[in-house]
Amino acid sequence: MSAWLGRPNLIDQKNLTFKFPNLRLDQSTTEPNLLSPFAHMALQANLGRRVATVLGDAQSANHLSAKQVLAVETEIEKFIEELPPIFRVKDPDTSLDQSHPYFVFQRHQLHCVIFVTMLDFLKPYLTRDRNDKLTDNDDEFRKRGINIALRLLGVARNLFDHEFPINAKFHMVVFSIFDTATLLCSAIIHNHDHALPQRQEVVDVIESSLGMLHQLSLTTKLGASSYNFLYKLVHATPELARHSPIRKRHKNTTAVVPKPPPPVPGQLPPVIMAPVDQTLEITAGVIDSLPSMTTSDDLSFDVEHFLANNPFGSFGDSANVDMGGMEQIWDWESLHLDGFSQSGSMA
Repeated sequence: MSAWLGRPNLIDQKNLTFKFPNLRLDQSTTEPNLLSPFAHMALQANLGRRVATVLGDAQSANHLSAKQVLAVETEIEKFIEELPPIFRVKDPDTSLDQSHPYFVFQRHQLHCVIFVTMLDFLKPYLTRDRNDKLTDNDDEFRKRGINIALRLLGVARNLFDHEFPINAKFHMVVFSIFDTATLLCSAIIHNHDHALPQRQEVVDVIESSLGMLHQLSLTTKLGASSYNFLYKLVHATPELARHSPIRKRHKNTTAVVPKPPPPVPGQLPPVIMAPVDQTLEITAGVIDSLPSMTTSDDLSFDVEHFLANNPFGSFGDSANVDMGGMEQIWDWESLHLDGFSQSGSMA
């Protein structure tokens, strides 16, 4: 979590020696193959230990060599292959989901943690110009990073669908969507040569993320701040603003209501209900409750204006960025948008 948020580690993993709990106290006497309800937490701890061992003395992804990045990604892929069947990323065993429904949430959460961890080490290659190389493997890492980000937002969608609206305040629901979507926005912004892999899929998934945060904005302050920020970032980026679905959602959609049959004498006429699009119904409620936002229809509205626009503070000083409290935990500077005040508008 510290690495994900760009914060110093609270625990020095590389200098710790301890045995992971075997969780036998939680072993079922009637179902000997049933995993402990805490198995997903033990797995996350194991993932952290394995990654820390590979990292050695490196303090962040920016200080890793190409060989170290590949080693970390390989170690996480190996971890995925070793997951118990109930937590597998591909074709998990869902036979216990009905009798033990907590496994559903745990599976979605664990998958988010895994892909968040994988993506963290590839972020530097998505948030910079292609010509601003860090290693000879930059193009490979950029391609891999896009693929991991798309997979992450896929599992984040699963978590969102499972938790919304009852447990929408769970931080992973909001932040896995928000952090990944803003990262992909930065990748689009830095895509000067139009060589970003899976570009259309990236645009589509940013729209989908905006839609999820749109709904979360009703339930939590974090959701509202996240939606507000991503909405403005999308509309500050001409390449994304052209495809934004938000304005489409504001358009009125008229349903065709069938004409009622002539009433039978002595009976009350039947009540005919118009077909309701559930998505439109939810969206209409969200739109009515959204905070007021300043946007522009001009596609030349760029990142420089965005960074200078309140409530996000003054450009160049991350301490002045105001996101309703989220700026205290989110690594805003990791998007590398500051260079656009010198370089001008986006391509």
